[in-house]
Amino acid sequence: MDCNTCSKEPEHENELPGPRPASERGCTDLLCLILFAVFWVGMICIMGVSVANGDIDAITYGADYKGNRCGRGDFVNRSKTVYPRIEEDLFEQRQFILDRRPWLIKLYGLCVEECVDENDVKPNEDGVVTPVAVTNYNYAGDAAKDKQDVWPLYLPEVELLNRCFPYANVDDDVTEYCFDPDCKTVDKECALRGQGDKRSWEMKSQEDRDLCRVAKDEAFQVRFYPAQQSALQEYITGQLGSFLGFIESLNQSKTQIAVSAIVFTFVMCYVWMFSMRYVAKIVVYTMIFLLFAVLTIMCAVTFTYSCFIRDDSIYNCTKAEQRSLSYNGVSLESTDVFRAGFFVCLFLWIVFSISLCRLGNAIETCVAIVRESSVVVAAMPMLMLIPLGATCLVVGVLLYFLYIGVYIATAQAGTYEEFQDQFNQAGGYAAVVGSDPTYTQYALFSYHLFGTLWSLSFIVGAVMMVVAGGVSQWFFFRDNAKFYSPFPILTSLKTVVRFHLGTVAFGSLIIAIAQFLRIVLEYVDQRTKQLQDSNLVARLVLKCVKCCMWCLEKCLKFITGYAYIYTAIEGLGFCNAAKSTFVLIMKYPAQLYINHLVQFVLKLLQSITIPFISGLICYYWVNADGNPNAGYCAVITIIISFFLTRIFGAVYEVIIESIFVCSFRDRDMYDAAHTPQTIRNAFGMGSVTVETKPLAPKPVQKEPPPPAAPAPPPPE
Repeated sequence: MDCNTCSKEPEHENELPGPRPASERGCTDLLCLILFAVFWVGMICIMGVSVANGDIDAITYGADYKGNRCGRGDFVNRSKTVYPRIEEDLFEQRQFILDRRPWLIKLYGLCVEECVDENDVKPNEDGVVTPVAVTNYNYAGDAAKDKQDVWPLYLPEVELLNRCFPYANVDDDVTEYCFDPDCKTVDKECALRGQGDKRSWEMKSQEDRDLCRVAKDEAFQVRFYPAQQSALQEYITGQLGSFLGFIESLNQSKTQIAVSAIVFTFVMCYVWMFSMRYVAKIVVYTMIFLLFAVLTIMCAVTFTYSCFIRDDSIYNCTKAEQRSLSYNGVSLESTDVFRAGFFVCLFLWIVFSISLCRLGNAIETCVAIVRESSVVVAAMPMLMLIPLGATCLVVGVLLYFLYIGVYIATAQAGTYEEFQDQFNQAGGYAAVVGSDPTYTQYALFSYHLFGTLWSLSFIVGAVMMVVAGGVSQWFFFRDNAKFYSPFPILTSLKTVVRFHLGTVAFGSLIIAIAQFLRIVLEYVDQRTKQLQDSNLVARLVLKCVKCCMWCLEKCLKFITGYAYIYTAIEGLGFCNAAKSTFVLIMKYPAQLYINHLVQFVLKLLQSITIPFISGLICYYWVNADGNPNAGYCAVITIIISFFLTRIFGAVYEVIIESIFVCSFRDRDMYDAAHTPQTIRNAFGMGSVTVETKPLAPKPVQKEPPPPAAPAPPPPE
């Protein structure tokens, strides 16, 4: 796509040192925004077709073997679904499991009022179970389709989403005996004399237990289980009990989880960002030292295990050389693996050491930028609302994706056949997608997936640009009431919505394409496992391509992020903003490296401490309330807190990057006249000695008046 055809960029330099005013901006990458809107029209069309023909109840209710939805229509009083021949169904359709497509498995089901309870199939005194009979209401005498008219159920069932899954029925019969004092001493019947025990007597009441000093018991167990139970069913039914207990624990402690994971995380993230103003230097240098120590230890460990120096008193190299490590069918000697790891660690250690020795000024500059980022957070409290708004938008898009995805997956096959016929009349559709309606379903879901990826990247890009615009206003205009907006974030939001959503659409499209290709590669990887097991070259090629796509996505996110900042400041289109990003990379590679190194260590510390503290608070809170599964609640709290922490951390990283761009732009163009004093000190500059007024617009150059007409010659 030609950038120049969809941008209306300013034709002259900005007359202000800060962000370009709205009067000098134009709509950038407008065609990309139109493309995004048209794509969403297609998303809405797919939503309409899917909602009209899909069945959302397929998630919460099962269906019988003829497709009747349990709990709906004529079966409103039969909301549960039993699977009387689940073992045979899984065995007959095992190929779907081998192909990693278990969603294509069709189970023979019947609608019933309730699942089988343990008390319904409890063995009697003789160890015999009376089965629960389930009548096949669809039986018409066709054994091939209807199988049989009555199904006896001998096993209890666990319920999940109104579906009943059988599990093993165990009945324990325990009898308690007293061993000391013996039966003669207490004048009781010696109950086990026939088994060679002449001392024990049966305890039948609490009084008997009070007389006993040493007891013993004998248990008789009766167990009923599926004789042909498949490994998959055994795994599923074995995990259902734990899963249901897990859900019940979360339901009991939902208040504690919500407060710990959301409220405490929000407070701690704000405290974190605010406190960096005072402890940034200590935190940064401590984390850098710890990272250096970890790299040093890793070098020492891998060097020892590599057996470069053979000393059995330190490490037994003879045994190590006999061991091998295997991954995906590839076996290597353990010493070779550790040698490769040693050289990688050594390379990282050398690069890191040189960075610490030669780039001390860059580290000081980055520390000053981090401090000023905390000042920005304190000066613009509305920044704290951006992570909450972004979270709500992202969650909304994900819920939309899941909700419509269910409708796409549950639409009847006839819907896709009709949809396909309409497109075939337009020509060429079957040649591209195929004649199978399932391919049409996959195509619609792929469109839906790509639209979701694009929308998520669009939200992230818009948030980055809004934050960058607000930060740049603070940076250049914080001391000038004439140009500094009282609500810089709202002003930046207005500017982005009015002029630069096309640039956001352009950048997010590029990222979405890379993410979609990675998902396609992962799908291909999963579907070609058998080929990869037999072909090492195919496996290595696929892994290398996946690695390259991961690197490409990271590079695109890096360039796009800085392009958004330049767009927020200069009002540039995406291509020219990306060009400015490349100029920045070429001009300040060392500072960029240090910035991202510092951001990495801060992100690492923040992503560990805040979720861990939130999980710890939840654990002790839930445990104090008597919930025995406090660990489950703590894990969920940690997961939620981690994602919220990363959203706050991402906003803070955008603030750091925006101040970095503004600082170096100000130093190059205005001799750092607007740069905060902490960053000026890191630059090696003193205070601004002359009161500069760069915040006012440059005076308009008036054209000189035309020369006066020459006086007429005097009359002769």
